[in-house]
Amino acid sequence: MKAWHEATWVGPEGETPRRRFRWGWLWLLIIPAALVAFSIARFNGFWQYTEMSVTTLQCEQALPETEPTWAQMEAAGCSPTSLGADVVILDGGQPADSEPETDGTTWTFERVPSAFSTLGINVTLPESAGRVHTVNAEAEPPEVLNEMNGDAQRRTFSERLLQGDSTTFYVVVSP
Repeated sequence: MKAWHEATWVGPEGETPRRRFRWGWLWLLIIPAALVAFSIARFNGFWQYTEMSVTTLQCEQALPETEPTWAQMEAAGCSPTSLGADVVILDGGQPADSEPETDGTTWTFERVPSAFSTLGINVTLPESAGRVHTVNAEAEPPEVLNEMNGDAQRRTFSERLLQGDSTTFYVVVSP
């Protein structure tokens, strides 16, 4: 006796039913394969890298307490100087380039990630300083970005760099 819910083939006599191939399960293979490819590309560094440079400038006079402008920095006698500083560009808290090229005044960092990263800058000075600012050197006139955060001894300063800021910076040290 047949059950009421049992399906029966209705079609021409002698022809067997054809199974339909379903493509929906294919997404279960495509998505993990894409994630693996993305992870390998990220790990091997197939993303955008750029070259960044940082130049140290020292001011002869103190800068005003409010946010200074580039004109005020020029009036204070800020000029490129070898300070004996140590400059490091950070990517997610780790140095982006272990051996930058430097002449003591300008540091050139190659292969700094420019996409999907959090960049920062650390500056360690041999002597304490009053204030230290980061400046976008590519703007016309150069644009003062931020005052860097310093430690208690005013020798080590750090600041976060935003992705769209620049690839050429000035670090301006004032007494």
